[in-house]
Amino acid sequence: MYFKRTLYPLALLLLYQQNAVASDINPTITVYTTSHYAISHQGIATNIYFLDRVDHIEDQISRHFNANPVIAEQQARELFKSPQWKTQEKQLLSAYQGVISGWQNGIKKVPAILFEYPNVPTSVIYGETDVSAAKQHWLAWYQQQNQQ
Repeated sequence: MYFKRTLYPLALLLLYQQNAVASDINPTITVYTTSHYAISHQGIATNIYFLDRVDHIEDQISRHFNANPVIAEQQARELFKSPQWKTQEKQLLSAYQGVISGWQNGIKKVPAILFEYPNVPTSVIYGETDVSAAKQHWLAWYQQQNQQ
């Protein structure tokens, strides 16, 4: 009886300490996806990149161009001189930033959730669309690594 009364509170204390340690760990979380995947708990992520955004922006821009290449070229030149181009250019730069980041981090497919934390190898969870669930998997892996 004495054993059960002291073991239960001790187990609760250890569980609390593990959860407290896990809650103090905040990796940088980068999500790579496309518009085909609904990402839940996006607020947990540090960055979210929609890798098909470049195509969407370019389609939106070119949709208004004439089918005749000579006329389309003139329309493009006019667009580049227009005040609205600065906004579209910023959108394109931001979209390409995600593509470059994915390439630099070796992302092979989407959805992908990348975790970076000091003194820990960068790791990626593929196929998960819930950032919270992915973080829980990563935290479990991280704690397992630190116990070894």
